[in-house]
Amino acid sequence: MLYFKHQELVKKYHVSLKTVHNWIDGAKQGKIKLELCEQGNRTYVANNANNTVALERLVLQGKKYRNNRYHKVIHPTSEFYKIYSRRQILDIITNLDVHGEIPRQYNYLQEGAHNWDNWVRRLIQENTPGILRGTIELIRTNMLSIEQWLEGSKKVNIIDLGVGNAYPVKELLGRLLELGVLHRYIAIDISQEMLDVAHRNIEEWYGNAVPFEGYVRDFSYEHFDDLLVDDMLSSEAEETVNLVLLLGATPLNFRSSADIFKTVYGSMGSRDMVMYTDIPDTESTRRQLDFHPNGTMSGRLSPSHKYILDLLNIDESLYDVEMGFNVAQRMRYIRIRFNTSLSIKFRFDGSERRIDFEKGDTILLLRVWHMTAREIISSFERAGFTLLQSSLTKDRRSLLTLCGVDLKPER
Repeated sequence: MLYFKHQELVKKYHVSLKTVHNWIDGAKQGKIKLELCEQGNRTYVANNANNTVALERLVLQGKKYRNNRYHKVIHPTSEFYKIYSRRQILDIITNLDVHGEIPRQYNYLQEGAHNWDNWVRRLIQENTPGILRGTIELIRTNMLSIEQWLEGSKKVNIIDLGVGNAYPVKELLGRLLELGVLHRYIAIDISQEMLDVAHRNIEEWYGNAVPFEGYVRDFSYEHFDDLLVDDMLSSEAEETVNLVLLLGATPLNFRSSADIFKTVYGSMGSRDMVMYTDIPDTESTRRQLDFHPNGTMSGRLSPSHKYILDLLNIDESLYDVEMGFNVAQRMRYIRIRFNTSLSIKFRFDGSERRIDFEKGDTILLLRVWHMTAREIISSFERAGFTLLQSSLTKDRRSLLTLCGVDLKPER
């Protein structure tokens, strides 16, 4: 007979080992309807459909009658409801409830944009190894090749997805200006504040020479081809190319990076290209977790990762921070683990949504999937792209790929 090991029940239902023992004792006494299984001198809960229903009922009863002395009930701040739209709030609730995570992109709104900007500026000032320095180096060393792929184009539109503060694209824009081919610079980000930071930087570097256009969109599912209609239907369409930028491995923060690549592909034409930078999987990159603006870690969350927790009113005394690398999933992560049970109550026009967490439950704040260079290229090919060129930095810690839309074979 199949049965649950005690620790399996602890992990599956987020209960204590003592609770599992109480269930078994109750079943032996006939107080709880659970089918038990004897193995040697030990007793286990049988793994069957009837027991699954009964266990779920027991868990719900336990939540209903939990000791309120040790259970916290919190409410998001008023600022939370001002910053996020109703749709975004629903997405946050759904991700907390179903996936136990907070989508990374929601940490970049308002003050979160300045947290990110401060971090990037620190990396630039210190010339810190990582994806930022790698991206700048790769664009610089591949500039001649990029120009060759753009050869014959009188107009080049740059579509910068997840623009951040625009530092990685600075030299590329400058070179396209020198060549006299930069037509439009289209910055797309979920955060208006981040777009404002990028716009200020662009003006500081190039004045009005770069025609900045900023659009608030979530490019994880929203297409951007509507922004290019006039150019693609003009008489100069054949001499215009759109260069899409995905710099800094942003897609690898999402549950499915493949979905991001497909969304980007769906907005591109036959002559367009996408430039992508990433950190290939190595032993050293698996340990890279420096996200603090001042360069200190000390087991605490950076402002960038703590931002939305503060808006949710989740005090740092309620959780422990965990950072590391999951070997089985090949994923770097930052998460919190609650040291007490708590509930978050969201309120909307008289209605309420409640998300419950048990002691030991986690919330994922950051994931970074790790892929080899070959796997990264294969991901683009599966999305419908064809590789034009790829390049590594001298230390082999950062990768640039330039891909075009895979054309149909001639008949």
